[in-house]
Amino acid sequence: MVNFRCCAAATLILAFSLLNACKERSTDQSENEEIAFEPLNYVDPFIGTQGNGTKHSIGNVHPGAVTPWGMASVSPQSFDFTKMQSPSGYRHEEKKIFGFSNVNFSGVGCPATGSIPFKFFTRNLPLGYNGSHFSRQKASPGYYGVTLDDDAITVHATATKRSSLMKLEVPKGSTKVYVDLMAQQGHIKGGVIERHKNNAVSGYQLEGNFCGADNRSTIFFSAHLSKAADSTYLKYNNRTNPRFNQNLEKRPSGIVFVFKNNEPSELFIKVGVSYVSTENAEENLNREQQGYAFEKVQKAAEAEWREELGKIKVTGDSEDDKTVFYTALYHSLLMPITFSDHNGEYVKMGSSEIGKSTYTRYTGFSLWDTYRTTHPLLTLAYPEKQEEFINNMLDIYDESGWLPKWSIFNHEPYLMVGDPAPIVIGDSYTKGIKGIDIQKAYAAMVKNADVEKDNLNRRGIQDYNRYGYITMDGPFSHVEDFQWDNGIVWGAVSNTMEFNLADHNIAQVAKLLGHEKDHKKYATRSKSFMHLYNDASGLIQPKNKDGSWYEPFDPTEELWDRMNFGLRGGPGFVEGSAWQYLFSVPNGIDTLRTRMGEERFLKNLDTIFDKNYFDMTNEPGFGFPFFYNLTKERDWKTARTVHGLLDRYFPNAPNGLPGNDDAGAMSSWVVFAMMGIYPHTPGTPDYMITTPSFDKVHIQLNNTFYSGKALVIERKGPSNGTIKSMRLGSENIDYKVSHESLVSKDDILRIETE
Repeated sequence: MVNFRCCAAATLILAFSLLNACKERSTDQSENEEIAFEPLNYVDPFIGTQGNGTKHSIGNVHPGAVTPWGMASVSPQSFDFTKMQSPSGYRHEEKKIFGFSNVNFSGVGCPATGSIPFKFFTRNLPLGYNGSHFSRQKASPGYYGVTLDDDAITVHATATKRSSLMKLEVPKGSTKVYVDLMAQQGHIKGGVIERHKNNAVSGYQLEGNFCGADNRSTIFFSAHLSKAADSTYLKYNNRTNPRFNQNLEKRPSGIVFVFKNNEPSELFIKVGVSYVSTENAEENLNREQQGYAFEKVQKAAEAEWREELGKIKVTGDSEDDKTVFYTALYHSLLMPITFSDHNGEYVKMGSSEIGKSTYTRYTGFSLWDTYRTTHPLLTLAYPEKQEEFINNMLDIYDESGWLPKWSIFNHEPYLMVGDPAPIVIGDSYTKGIKGIDIQKAYAAMVKNADVEKDNLNRRGIQDYNRYGYITMDGPFSHVEDFQWDNGIVWGAVSNTMEFNLADHNIAQVAKLLGHEKDHKKYATRSKSFMHLYNDASGLIQPKNKDGSWYEPFDPTEELWDRMNFGLRGGPGFVEGSAWQYLFSVPNGIDTLRTRMGEERFLKNLDTIFDKNYFDMTNEPGFGFPFFYNLTKERDWKTARTVHGLLDRYFPNAPNGLPGNDDAGAMSSWVVFAMMGIYPHTPGTPDYMITTPSFDKVHIQLNNTFYSGKALVIERKGPSNGTIKSMRLGSENIDYKVSHESLVSKDDILRIETE
C-alpha cells in the first residue's frame, strides 16, 4: 500500500531542496558575476577624441596606452607636428597617422607634451613625412594598436609608469624607424640625439611656452631596439626660434634606423623617460621592464587599471551607460602625471635643482579645472592618491614660496584665474584627508589670501582686499595688456567669485583648527560677491572703483574685443558670460537665493537652461543643474536636467565629450552625475542628491581614511522620473547628504522614483 502522506512530504522536501538549490545557484551566480565583472571592457579611449561641430567641442583626450597617472603614454599623432602645434596629438576624424609620441597630457586646452615621437615606414624617407592611412585601430586601458596601411606595418603599444613598449609587425623589405624630435606637438620644437648605436638611442627634447607662458623644460629619453639595425643616419632639422633661444642647429634632431628584413618579422622598441637625465631615463626603463615582454607589460598595465577602475562598480541594463561611466572614470585618473623617477629624483619647482622624494611627485595640476569635480572624486574614492597630491602641493610651496595654480613640470605659469589650491586643500581636509601638515597648509593658504606683493595666485588682490571686489577701472584692469605674469586681471568678476570660494575654504579650515577670528574674517570675505549683485537685473555685474556699474553691460556677451591673444569671456568674466557665471558662487548660493527670492532664483535658473545660456563645455556652470534641488521643483527638475545633459552631450561615441576634458574635470562631472551625487560646494562636506543612472553603485572605501566599508547607492524607478523618497539607511534625507554619513557607516542610500 502506497503511503501518500509520506510521498507528499517527500515531494515537499524535494521541492524545498530544489528551491534552496536554485537560490544557492542564483546567489553563487550573482556573486560570480560580480567577481567576474571586468571594468576594462567598458572603457573606450576613443570617446572624446572627436569634435561634435559646436564651439569648444574637442575633448583633447588621447587613445594611447598609459597606466593610471603615468608619466609615459604611447599615443598616435594624426598631424604633422613639425609644421604645427595642437593641444591634442590625435583626432578621430583624421585619416592619417604621422607618428607615435611617448608622453601626453589628457584633455588640456593648450599645446604641450606629445614628446619623443617615433615614426615607422617602409617607403622612401620623404614619403614618411606624409603619414600613413590606417586601419584595424584598437585601444583599451594599457594598450593601443593600429595598422599603418601605406607601410604595411602593424603597431602595438603598452606602457609602464615611466616607460613604453612598442611591438612592430613589419613586412619583408626595408623598414625605417625614425626618432623625430621636431615632431613634438607643443610650440617649442626640437631636441638632441646625444648617444646612439645600431640598437639604442638617448637624448632629450625641449618643452615649453604652454598657453603662452614662459615655462621651459627638458624631457630625457633612453630607447632600445630588440635587434640591431643594418644602418643608421642622423637628421639635422633643429631650427632656432628667437623667442626660445634654442641654438641647436648643429646638433642632430633625429635618427633613422634602417632594417633590411628577409621575411616578415617583429621588432620591439622600449623607451624610458625622465625629466632629470638620460641616465635616470635608462634606470626607469631597466627598473620597470626586463627584456621585451610585451604581453607581460600589457597585463601589468591592465591589472593596474582593473584595480583602480574596480573601486567603483555599477549595475544596470544599459551597456552604453556603463561604457560612458567607466570611460569617464578612466579619463579622471590620467592626470596629473608622474614627474619623479624610480629613484625619487625630480626637478624642483622654479629651478633646475634636483630634489629627491620618498613618495611620487606629480605634474600637470590643472587646479582651476579639477577643484570642482576631479579632486572631490579622488577624495571620495581614492583618498590615498588625493593625500599624495596635496603633499605634492605643499612641497611646491616649500620650493617656490607659493601654492601651485597650474604647475607644469618645474614651472608655475600661473595659468587661468582664481586661487584654486586653497579650495582643493580645504575641501580635502574637511572631508577627512588628514595625512598632511595642516599647519603648513594653513599658512600657505593664508599667504595666498593676504600677501599682496608679487602674488600672481591672486591677480587683483589689492582691489579685492580694499573693496571686496576687483574693479573694472583699477590699476590692474588693462586687459589689452594681459599676460600670465604681469598682474593684469582677466575677468574682474570671475576672479572675485573664485577668491570668495577660496576664502570660504580657508574659513572652514580655520574653524577646524580653532582660529575663530580668522574663521569670521574669511567667512565674511567669502560673501563679498554680493557687492556685485544688481537687484535691478538679478545678475552679478562688474563694477568700477567708485561703486558705479560698468557700462556697457550685456549679460549674454561671451567675447570681448579688448582681450589679449584670443582669451574669451564677456567684460569682467572668464570664458563665459554673466549668465554663465550667475550661480558660480556655491558657498554663497543660499545668500544669493535669499536676496533674489525663491521665484526669481528659479526663474533665472530656468532662463539659463531654456535659452541655452548654459555651457556644458566649461567648469563654472558644472553645479547649476544640481541647484534645482534648492527650488520647489526639485523632485523632478534636477534629475530631468542632469540626465538630459548626459544624454545630449555624453554619448558612447568619439564625440562623447562636448569640450576640453581639462585634465579629467569634465569626465569627473560625468562620474558624479551618473552616480547621483554631486559635491556642490568645495569646503562644505556634503553632496546634492539626484537619481543615479544605474540601479546600483558600489564604491569601495579606503579604511585607512574612512570607517565605512562601502558606499552603496540604489535606485528604484526611472532615472529621470519624479522622486518619491530618499533614504540613507532608515533615515529620510532632504536632497542633500553629508560626506561623513556616507563614508562612516554602511547604510545604503536609496532613491525611489516614479
